[in-house]
Amino acid sequence: MSDVARFAVMSLGTPLARNATFELGGPEAVSPLDAVQIFEDVGGRRFQVEFVSEEELTQQQRNAPDSLQRSLAGLSLCYADGDVIDMTAILRSFPMPLTSVRDYAHRVLKDNPSSDRS
Repeated sequence: MSDVARFAVMSLGTPLARNATFELGGPEAVSPLDAVQIFEDVGGRRFQVEFVSEEELTQQQRNAPDSLQRSLAGLSLCYADGDVIDMTAILRSFPMPLTSVRDYAHRVLKDNPSSDRS
């Protein structure tokens, strides 16, 4: 079961979660660029990373034709800010083991080997 699914199940019977919103992360607070670096290290190859300015992302969100596109642009804006999520406070209320980005990268890359990985 994924960490997100486990959290959802735990929150079902907890009054603290009623009508609440939680940002979820892993056991270490890592930025999106840190996560890319971890996958590069584990996979043994570099990714081509493209940066989009915050102004462009804001414009995309403003001009999005539907709520899904607005949400994706908003998520991209969070990534642009680094959006490191510290789970310390949430784990006090919802104690559970979390999967690190490195452990997830190992699992994903093991399950989906790439023929062009060196």
